[in-house]
Amino acid sequence: MGSTQGTSQKLTWIALSASRSLIGVMWLMSLRWKLPPDFVPPAGMRGLMDWLQLEVAHPTIGLYADLVASIIIPSFTAFAWIVFLSELVVGLMLLTGTFTRVGALIGLLMSLNLGIGLAEVPGEWPWSYLMMAMWHGVFLVSPTLKLWGVDRWLGAGFAPGRVSSILFG
Repeated sequence: MGSTQGTSQKLTWIALSASRSLIGVMWLMSLRWKLPPDFVPPAGMRGLMDWLQLEVAHPTIGLYADLVASIIIPSFTAFAWIVFLSELVVGLMLLTGTFTRVGALIGLLMSLNLGIGLAEVPGEWPWSYLMMAMWHGVFLVSPTLKLWGVDRWLGAGFAPGRVSSILFG
C-alpha cells in the first residue's frame, strides 16, 4: 500500500513539474512578438501596442482601459521593457523551477491582468486567462519543488511555510 502511495505521489510531482516547465516555456514563447529594443512584432503578428489598443477599444473595465490609454500607451517603451523582463523572468523561473513560488505569484498576477484587459476583445477566449491563473495558483501551493527544479537544491528555505518571508521580507 505504501509503495503505491509513494508511486502515486511521485507521479503527481512529475506531472506538476512538467506542467510548471511547460507554462514557463509558454511565457518564453510569448516573448517572440515583443522583442526589444523596438518591440515591433514579426510580420503578420500583433504586437504589444496592438493588444494595448484593443484593450482600450474593447474594455472589460472602463477605469482599466482609461489607465491603459492615459498612462501605459504614452509610456509604451518603458512599459514594454517591464512586460518583456517580467515575462522573461517568470518563464525562466517556472521552466527551471527556481524560486518557483515567486514566479508562480507573479505569473498569477500577470494572468489576471491579461484576463481583465483582454476579456472583451473580439476573438479572445477569456477562459484561457483564468486557466493560466489557475495553473499559477496550483504552482504557488504545490510541492513542485520536489523534482526537476533548482528549488530542490536550494532546500527548505523555500518551503510553503516560508513563502510570506520570501515575498515580503
